Amino acid sequence: MVSLRGLTLTAARPRIIVPLFARDPAALCPLAKAASADPAAELVELRLDPLPADEFLNALALVRGIVDKPLVVTIRTRAEGGELALTPDAYAAHCRALLARGGVDVLDIEWRACGAFRAELRDAAHAAGAAALFSEHHFDATPATDAMADTLTGMADAGADIAKLAVMPRCAADAARLLEATACAADARPDTPLITMSMGPLGAVTRFCGGAFGSCATFGVTSGTSASAPGQPPADVLKAKLITAPLVTQL
Repeated sequence: MVSLRGLTLTAARPRIIVPLFARDPAALCPLAKAASADPAAELVELRLDPLPADEFLNALALVRGIVDKPLVVTIRTRAEGGELALTPDAYAAHCRALLARGGVDVLDIEWRACGAFRAELRDAAHAAGAAALFSEHHFDATPATDAMADTLTGMADAGADIAKLAVMPRCAADAARLLEATACAADARPDTPLITMSMGPLGAVTRFCGGAFGSCATFGVTSGTSASAPGQPPADVLKAKLITAPLVTQL
C-alpha cells in the first residue's frame, strides 16, 4: 500500500488528481493556488513538458511552495503524447535533477521512453523519498486486453510503486477491455496500486468507475486548470459521482 503525505492509494477509495498544465511559468501560480484550495483535488500533478526545460526546477519550487498536497511530477515526452521530444539520456537527466531539487512525492517514469534508465530512476526516486510511478500511454488505440494486463503486471514486477496505463478507445468495447485488463492486473498484483483510464468521450465512464475494477486514482480539472489529456472531467463532478468497489458490493 502506498501512502503519500498521509493519503493512501487504494481502489476502495479512488483519489482525484488535478493536473497543472501551463506553457508559461507565470501561469502556474494561479493554477497551483486553485488546485490547493479545491477540496476535490486530493493530489496535484505538475506537467513540466509544456515549459522550457530550463524552467523545470523553478517551476517545481514555485508549485511546491504553494501546494502541500501530494505532488506528482511528470515530464511527458512526445513519444507518450506529451510536448517535449527527449532522448532517454536527456529524460533521465531531467528526472535526476528534479529529484535532487526535492519536493517530489511521486515521479512519473515513462515505462517505454526511459528504456535502460528505468531501474535507475526508480531507485533514485526511492532514495529521494518519492514513489516511482511507471506509466504508459496510447493516444491512438487500445492494445489487446492481455497486453494491457501484462503491461501493468510487468510494471509491478519491475518495482513500480504505482502502475499507470492510459489508452484511447475507438469504440465502447475498447473502454470495457481497459477495465477488464485493470481487474485482471489488480487481481494478479494486489499490492501495487494501479491508475488506469480510457481517454476521450468514449472512455469517460472509466474515469468514474475505475475504482470498482482496481484503479486507485483518476484525473480531473478544477477552476482555472486545463485538461492534460482528453476526457478529464471537473474534479467536483468526479468526487460526487465516483463509483467504488464497496458501492458496487452494496448494490
